[in-house]
Amino acid sequence: MIDNNITTTVDLIQTSKSVSNDLNFVSQNILVYLPLFFFIFGLLGFIGNVFTYLQPQLRSNTCCIYSLCGSFIDIITLSLDSFPNYFSGKYGITLPWSTSSGLCKFSIFLWAFLPYLAISFLYMAIIDRFAITCDHTSSIRRITQLRIVPRMIGLTILASGLFTLDAPLNHDLVPIYGCVSVNPTLTSIVYIIFSGLLQPITMITFVLLTYRNVRRSRGRVSDAVQTNRRNLRNQFIVTIFAQILVTTFISIQWIIMYMYFTFTLNYPRTLVQFSIVFNRFFYLNNVKAFYITILTSRVFRKAFMGGLNNLYRRYIRQQMNVSMINPFTQTRNKN
Repeated sequence: MIDNNITTTVDLIQTSKSVSNDLNFVSQNILVYLPLFFFIFGLLGFIGNVFTYLQPQLRSNTCCIYSLCGSFIDIITLSLDSFPNYFSGKYGITLPWSTSSGLCKFSIFLWAFLPYLAISFLYMAIIDRFAITCDHTSSIRRITQLRIVPRMIGLTILASGLFTLDAPLNHDLVPIYGCVSVNPTLTSIVYIIFSGLLQPITMITFVLLTYRNVRRSRGRVSDAVQTNRRNLRNQFIVTIFAQILVTTFISIQWIIMYMYFTFTLNYPRTLVQFSIVFNRFFYLNNVKAFYITILTSRVFRKAFMGGLNNLYRRYIRQQMNVSMINPFTQTRNKN
């Protein structure tokens, strides 16, 4: 009986060591490369978004302008966060954010401000779609005018900065610990309220309001021109709906894990757990935009393929011009 218990104990120890070794393998060989994968796919999506949104048929659409601004913020966020994480995990190269109190506060502000701003531009896109589905006599439709867009972009940046201003105020450079929060509980509560709850709830509210307006507009009698405009409008609405649903899912599961780690802060954590939660999967929000849009929007796909087709025709035209010039040049040289 004692021998059986000893054997069972040894088996459990070996199993525990095996699981620990597997987690270490994941940490060293998979999680290290995740930021690089995110950056590569995010860069490809950014190029695709810029190329498509600047096509003539989309460049003057206010919803596309907000989405394009969000794409710029996404790639900046990945460049400052995800890409450096790869060099830190792979080569031990880190940015000098912890060398002074000012750099500490500035880095914390960027890490809070940029992700919030990226989601805020998605928030502006759904407000724009909500406004365009309102009655023509509604005053909110004025924000869909091109001349109003720069003001709305400025207000979005200002509001995002104000909502994330608490991050640098509650962080500082602490000896031994580095750049950390001086009031972890308050910092976590503010982050959970503004980033984890306020943004998703507000976006879902505007999704429901926009859906209500679309349902109402279907009952109105309209001509062929209005029907075509409505179909184009609905294409962008479906795309923004999909973006918001995926963003809300990622944000909610992230905030649940953040809340769990915050309120069980005294529990021991492994390096793998911290790597998974705090440095990795939240950045899917900065990668997803192009891939969701090209899957859900026929208008976007048409503009993207049309742009590629124009580039190909231009390339063929240049090659034909070169082939016509070269024989003429060779003939003159012979003469």
